[in-house]
Amino acid sequence: MDTAATSPGARSRWSGLAWGVMFASGTAWLVTGCVATGEDPVQRELADLRTRNQQQSQQLVAQQATIAELHSQLRVARSITEDDLRRVFYPEEIVIDRLTGGANYDGQPGDDGVTVYLRPIDRDGDVVKVAGDIRIQLYDLAAPGGQLLGEYFIPVDECGKYWHGKLLTGHYTIRCPWPAAPPANPEVTVRVTFVDYLTKRVVSAQSVCRVQLPPSP
Repeated sequence: MDTAATSPGARSRWSGLAWGVMFASGTAWLVTGCVATGEDPVQRELADLRTRNQQQSQQLVAQQATIAELHSQLRVARSITEDDLRRVFYPEEIVIDRLTGGANYDGQPGDDGVTVYLRPIDRDGDVVKVAGDIRIQLYDLAAPGGQLLGEYFIPVDECGKYWHGKLLTGHYTIRCPWPAAPPANPEVTVRVTFVDYLTKRVVSAQSVCRVQLPPSP
């Protein structure tokens, strides 16, 4: 059959079919292109997870480095030998100075606590200014059961502001006010524990002082 003699209806059907194929092909290309170039939520989530894991790994490495440094410092602190101790000055005893006693802080009748004077003493009998943790306990041992009147703690980071060194002397001066009511008896027992920061050695002392009781109501 001569193609030139093809009827107009046939040509119309062939033309519609061609446009349909072209439209379907174009649509498929657009869909494929969108999938290929669009951002996949699963891939995005995996990328976010990888980023977070990397950040956590970096933080873990930094923490491990800090812990290792602290352990190294602790090993150095514990490696002080007796030979090292002969070369440094540290307190071999803590002395509660005779000035320790009852103190009036508010100007009203009766003492409001005890002011404690402490002198760290080295092997040669000299006062040494050293840092450490200070713990003070006040007792009324004449009371039934030996009443604890108060407990006071000065950490090493704060002990420096309690140090007084002048007029050829040096000592810690620590005010210890009654946390509650004053004692029933005028004799107060003072117990002190000092932990040297450098050597971690512990020295302690105990003494008795007198306080002025408030007048009876």
